[in-house]
Amino acid sequence: MDQSATTQAYVSGMKESLSLYGNELVEFTTYFSIGYALFIVPAQIIQTRVRPSVFLPICEIVWGALTLAVYKAPNARTVYGLRFFLGVFESTSWPGLVSLIFNWYTPKELGKRLAIFGVSGVAGNMFLGILQAAFYRNLDGVNGLEGWQWLFIVSGIITMVWGAVGFLIIPDSPQITRALYLSSSERELAHTRLSKLGMTTSELIPFGLLVRKLRLLLKSPLTYLFLAAYLQFAWSQRANSYFLLYLKAVTDSTGQPMYSTYTVNLIPLGGYAISIICNIALNALSDWRGWRWQVSCGVATLQLLATSVLAGWPDSHSTVMAFYFLTFATAAWGYALLAWLAEILRKEPEARSIIVAIAVTLVYVGHATIPLRAWRVSDSPIYPIGFPMAAAFCVGSIVAMLGIRSYVRKYPSILDWGLDWRAGQDGAVEESFDSDELNGKHDRDKV
Repeated sequence: MDQSATTQAYVSGMKESLSLYGNELVEFTTYFSIGYALFIVPAQIIQTRVRPSVFLPICEIVWGALTLAVYKAPNARTVYGLRFFLGVFESTSWPGLVSLIFNWYTPKELGKRLAIFGVSGVAGNMFLGILQAAFYRNLDGVNGLEGWQWLFIVSGIITMVWGAVGFLIIPDSPQITRALYLSSSERELAHTRLSKLGMTTSELIPFGLLVRKLRLLLKSPLTYLFLAAYLQFAWSQRANSYFLLYLKAVTDSTGQPMYSTYTVNLIPLGGYAISIICNIALNALSDWRGWRWQVSCGVATLQLLATSVLAGWPDSHSTVMAFYFLTFATAAWGYALLAWLAEILRKEPEARSIIVAIAVTLVYVGHATIPLRAWRVSDSPIYPIGFPMAAAFCVGSIVAMLGIRSYVRKYPSILDWGLDWRAGQDGAVEESFDSDELNGKHDRDKV
């Protein structure tokens, strides 16, 4: 909700109130993305040393206060500063919570759970649209505040309340949990059911071990293949980020706006509903059948189709709407990819967290820079650079995912030994040889 509030407010009166007639909307995203990108990896490293159940709620309360403060912003410059610090504190959340999910679920459960977590963000966007429509109609002018200002007030309060609840409900990992709602036997079950499947869960680790894990991560080709696949997924998903601008700009045969501000806020709800259904259903399929790369590549192909059609910008409002809505069906691609990463790095909980943090850092570097040229407000709604680039990202991601599949098939030992699989394999052979020598000596002694 907090990430999307600025766009929702922009089309609901904020643009006119703060005289945002240039590229300010894209620059709001840029400042947020800079803060997010700078602090996301440090935030994940901190969580290898500090309990997430303490760190995450504190950060959420602070960013809730920053969200609320936007309602008083007198100009774009103030919003830039607030958005930067909002990015700093919000950078802790998404990768931190994904890391927690990695620690509690088995491979057969992981895809669907990641999807459910992912669509909670989509549900937040749906709720935000409903809220803004209601505020625009019912609270505009109340206590001297416009409807868009009420959106920031309510979103900020909701965030701070749930941040406080986080102190009680975030369970850390099975190895170190102190959640009040889990009995000692449930904590043991959470740990043993994963260890039986060869999965290692996180714990607070020494700094030296953390540095060693980082070195292994940076040396592994898997890191770069995953980054190439995930970054291009995320950057391609920008294709529907400016759907609201299209709806606000489209006109009827008389040249009048086709949709009222109230309706503009409600139309994307259909897209969010499509996203929720497809995301959960496709990732449930990837869990059930183990189709990680198949679901990822299949959905990426669907996004390629949608963005290719939009790149051609058909002269038909209904066709544009249909393919815009189709882009909402493709978020399952990223969550199946994350579940696949968790399966491959089942022995590397800290590496999983850090690679996700690096990925999201680079995603937001892209979000801070790519829209400045590819998704400029002045290019709306055709985006002659944005849509072709989104289609190219689909192709690049598919190639990288096929590269991951090839690498794991060539070096399957990574599944059992982790990133340092060569040393682990050599150690196992040496241990087996020593055991055979010991047994032989024992047999000779008996003779």
